[in-house]
Parts: sequence; C-alpha cells; structure tokens
Amino acid sequence: MGKKYIEENIEKLRTQRDEKVKGGYREYVVKVYVYLKKGVKLSTTDYCNPKYMDISKAIYGNGNEESKIRSFIKDLKKSGYISVYGVGNEKEIKIVKELDF
Repeated sequence: MGKKYIEENIEKLRTQRDEKVKGGYREYVVKVYVYLKKGVKLSTTDYCNPKYMDISKAIYGNGNEESKIRSFIKDLKKSGYISVYGVGNEKEIKIVKELDF
C-alpha cells in the first residue's frame, strides 16, 4: 500500500469519526486498537501477543471474524499505528503511536 492509499484511508476514518458513523469500518478498527493497547498494558513487556480468535470474541461476540481482525491489524500496521514482528507464539504487537482519527 502506498502513501496515498494510507492517507486516503485515514481521511476516510476521520470522516466516519466526525459524522459519528456507527458500525462502520472505523468503529471496529478502533476497537481492535483499544484491545491491543489494553493487552500491552496488562503484559509485563512493551508488546502483546493475542490470538485473533480472542480479539474476534471480544469485539464480535464470536470467534468467526478472525479474517476481519487480521485485516484491521494489517491496516493499523501499514498506517504506522502498531508494529508486528514474528508469527504465532513469537508474534509481538507493539503500539507505535496513538490514534488520530
């Protein structure tokens, strides 16, 4: 994803925030970010390693939305809000900056 895409995506998120859109993409991206931030806060390190199914259960009430969770995390990473290193049990998700949308 190029810089233009990222800027357009963030602008879309800000518009949803300003227009108070409920149930939109932004609402779920923010919920994933908050979940990750709480995970980091509760850990004894500066990162967390949640299971996508657990995030899905917390946000959607079931574990069937893992693909959406992966997509939200990917977008947060590409937009510079989080960093993701490693895979599986070795994965480290860190908060890089606060949300501004």
